[in-house]
Amino acid sequence: MQNPVFLLLDSRQFGGIESHVLELAKGLKQAGVAVHVVLLQDYATVHPLEPLLQQQLIHCHKLTSPCSGLISLIALYRPSLFHTHGYKAGIVGRLLGLLYQVAVISSFHAGEKPKGKLAIYDFIDRYSACLAQQRIAISPIIAKRLPFTSHVVNNFLSHAPTEISQGLQIAFVGRLSREKGADRFVDLARLFPQYPFHVYGDGPERAHLQSMASSNVIFYGQQEMAKIWPKIGILVMPSRYEGLPMAAIEAMMHGIPVLAYDVGALNKLVHHQVNGYLIPPAQHGQMQMALGQFLGLPRSQKQSMQRAAKSQARKNFSAKAILPQIMNLYQQAIQRTP
Repeated sequence: MQNPVFLLLDSRQFGGIESHVLELAKGLKQAGVAVHVVLLQDYATVHPLEPLLQQQLIHCHKLTSPCSGLISLIALYRPSLFHTHGYKAGIVGRLLGLLYQVAVISSFHAGEKPKGKLAIYDFIDRYSACLAQQRIAISPIIAKRLPFTSHVVNNFLSHAPTEISQGLQIAFVGRLSREKGADRFVDLARLFPQYPFHVYGDGPERAHLQSMASSNVIFYGQQEMAKIWPKIGILVMPSRYEGLPMAAIEAMMHGIPVLAYDVGALNKLVHHQVNGYLIPPAQHGQMQMALGQFLGLPRSQKQSMQRAAKSQARKNFSAKAILPQIMNLYQQAIQRTP
């Protein structure tokens, strides 16, 4: 591809989609592809992605107007392809891709079914997906919700840490919103008052969670996770809905076992009592028992679980495993564009 690839998203905070876009941009750059990340709306604050992209010398554009700003970038850079992430980026990218003959691939990340106004945007997003030359779903469940053929492609990390975490923290990492189940993590903390429980992330439920949490729950807000992963011993993911969460992949790349409910595509990553624990959805008693079991394991068994976690992540969720699939879809999309 002689011309750049634009990764489009509309975003205020850093979460799973943003983490995915960062890793994809880094992987594409490492593969020699000119890549630009385009934030469709400027929310008058420095977006957490901006400094992370600057560290990697990756172009980042923050637009004051989604349509006119993107049209200006098209004129300036003549992109080969738009890769859209999220409903607003998908709708805008596909419409302008059609008008300006730019190939479009749309990735679908959300495992939950939105309500209210978001449900309308979600409907438009899914049913306008026919305007994209290719569609990617990060889990089979998400693919089933799409009315058009899509390719299931795993999330991935562009780098593989060499060291296994030696941390001991019981941690939640993610957006503090209902679908991620942070309230369940807070409830779990009450059952283990002798252990501190660590919450990394921000979101609309933070104030409520802090008001209901017991004294052993510590809230840190948004953090640069590269510095945090080595402190974590087990990642708890009590989600109500998921796709294939980047946090779980990052944790396991660091050799951190994952304790999660069996939602979304987590069963592609977590193997019960091998590299973590996979619990039937909403079986809170079983999650309590699994955490207690892990905390009581001898060091040798924990280390075995850590090695299995890292091995699974490196084998199936690395750039080496996934990026060629995405590059192939890029080429197909460009070939299908007038």
